[in-house]
Amino acid sequence: MTYARFLAVALALASAVAPAAAGPAKPACARELAVTETSLLKTLVRVQSVGKASPSEQCETYRAHAAVMTKARDVFERCSTGATRAQELGDMDGALDRVKSAIASTCATQ
Repeated sequence: MTYARFLAVALALASAVAPAAAGPAKPACARELAVTETSLLKTLVRVQSVGKASPSEQCETYRAHAAVMTKARDVFERCSTGATRAQELGDMDGALDRVKSAIASTCATQ
């Protein structure tokens, strides 16, 4: 998978954060969702900035991004509500699968 496709997947995930952050189920989740959105945006900036970095640095960044995405998925599972919850979780699962596949194919030798 190319860097551009990997980045497209990452950006798609970031857009999935906004709907869940708009209406958390529990008041305590509002802060956690906001922190999660910030973490995802920060890691996306890192992913965007490693295009000309060494392959090992790129892979390290991709793996860190996957870890942030995994944590974000856990937060969404706990905090998302409403009719779109299942769709949002499915979208996140799909994005995680694509990122993990990209890491496996791009970083196999790193």
